[in-house]
Amino acid sequence: MRHHSFGDGRHVLRLDPGEDVIGSLRQVAQEQRITAATISGLGSVDEITLGFLDAAANEYMKRRFEERMEVATLSGSISMEDDRPHIHLHAVVAPREFLAYAGHVHEAKVGAALEVYITVLPGTLQRVSIEGQPFPRLLLPGEPAPVASKPASKAGGRGTKKDGSGGR
Repeated sequence: MRHHSFGDGRHVLRLDPGEDVIGSLRQVAQEQRITAATISGLGSVDEITLGFLDAAANEYMKRRFEERMEVATLSGSISMEDDRPHIHLHAVVAPREFLAYAGHVHEAKVGAALEVYITVLPGTLQRVSIEGQPFPRLLLPGEPAPVASKPASKAGGRGTKKDGSGGR
């Protein structure tokens, strides 16, 4: 991974073949002490797991692709979950048939290259885990953490998958 800071909270990254997308973004966020930012990018991946949140089941349905895919759009945010950067990404990817697949990025490995642009926001964005919700909730600055609610009737804990293999 190569990183350049333009100053004023503007960064560009070039991720090279085989690099872990989420891990690389988390590393830059830690090194640069980024606690709130937007992310955009484009390029290609050779492996990606996309998810779709099934609200009725309160869990992600996931689909893994292991082929060269063009990343038409990569968008997301950086926030903090406890003391660790939380990377929240969505992508639109396309295989050679020019189809489009979109969803929450659970994991991805770079194909030929991936260009990522980070724009830092002033302050800190926090995320909190809420029992029965499969992802940590974004708190806006000054917003109090939600009071613990009753557990959902179906345990849809963080990272639950229909196939039971877990992971985010």
